[in-house]
Amino acid sequence: MQKLSEIEINENLQKLNHWNHTHNVIEKSFVFKNFDEAMEIINKIASEAKKQNHHPEWTNVYNKLTIKLSTHDVSGISSKDFDLATAIDLIVKQYC
Repeated sequence: MQKLSEIEINENLQKLNHWNHTHNVIEKSFVFKNFDEAMEIINKIASEAKKQNHHPEWTNVYNKLTIKLSTHDVSGISSKDFDLATAIDLIVKQYC
């Protein structure tokens, strides 16, 4: 696994739905109907992250969730981050 270049990051971002590249992470915020829906989705994302053995940094306040992805092994962004971001978007799409 390798750290992606800025060009590779930007190319991969174009394939995602509204993820941003800031401070050596890719990041996206979500707003759900309520706390229960947010927690249900968080649990589904946690299950997927465990399957991929890649764990996000996230914050949750009531119905708001912000997820940041980076790969510690490469001290930056790798294809693992984009794989998980794609899976997260698919999970969230089931609810929106």
